[in-house]
Amino acid sequence: MRHELVICTKDRSCEARQCLESVASQTRRPDRVIVVDSSSTEATRHAVEEVSRITGLNTRFLHTRPGLTLQRNVGLDHLDESTDIVHFVDDDTILEPGYLQGILRGFEQLPEAGGVGGRISNLPEHQPHWHRRLFLLNSRRQGALLPSGVNILSFTGDRPRRVGWLSGCSMSYRCRDIEGLRFDEGRAGNGVGEDVDFSARVAKRAPLVWMPTAVLEHRQSPINREEEVTVMRRTIRHRWRLAMHRVEPVTRGAVLYGVLGQIVISLVKAGTLRSRYSLRMAVTSAAALIDIAKGLPV
Repeated sequence: MRHELVICTKDRSCEARQCLESVASQTRRPDRVIVVDSSSTEATRHAVEEVSRITGLNTRFLHTRPGLTLQRNVGLDHLDESTDIVHFVDDDTILEPGYLQGILRGFEQLPEAGGVGGRISNLPEHQPHWHRRLFLLNSRRQGALLPSGVNILSFTGDRPRRVGWLSGCSMSYRCRDIEGLRFDEGRAGNGVGEDVDFSARVAKRAPLVWMPTAVLEHRQSPINREEEVTVMRRTIRHRWRLAMHRVEPVTRGAVLYGVLGQIVISLVKAGTLRSRYSLRMAVTSAAALIDIAKGLPV
């Protein structure tokens, strides 16, 4: 089973180096690593070349203009025709030595699976409060994509689990099941929600599976990371975009219901706890509804 790994990066040479070093330490190395860079300097290129020289890791370096979804598509375009599995991991992840072996085992054990994701070891504790479940903003179903467009991570478990979407920092696909699919280049910058959009479309073709034995850490580098308010507004626009593109199970009514619920919950917290942060989130959610009315893209 030939497998290649794609890493998209921008001005994170140190993070990219550490990620590649963890790839080089895999018990089952990829046949090739494609690094798609949009950095403003040559630092990342030098880091990739050095790691490749020292570890013997087979790498291909590509440079393109910025845009995460564009970079992911560039990676897909440069896969070898004989490749069976393509992995995507973020440049600020550290893979445990058995990560890729765990992912491949998932494909081997479940021949019908079109995509497999791993366990992110440093996720915060999951607390699906009833009031957020009421407004379709959370769920006890780990790995679910809700009608509101909210996506729930997989946090715990010791067995493979069928899920509705895969996280962009840890997603692998069987190439035959993504033939003809592209990442949505209409999503600017960091491409908020691009992983949910792509993986949910794959799920219409073949099952997606979460493998608890494929473990990695997502360190979430602060470099090139947008402010929380900006991310919130873009996330809501992303959910609306899912509904407009009819990505199941997301619907326009459920998205609006969820946003209104977010506003209500935030206003209640702002009033009872005198929380400026909650008030800010309420205003941000309302502003996102205006964005939707204006037809602003993600």
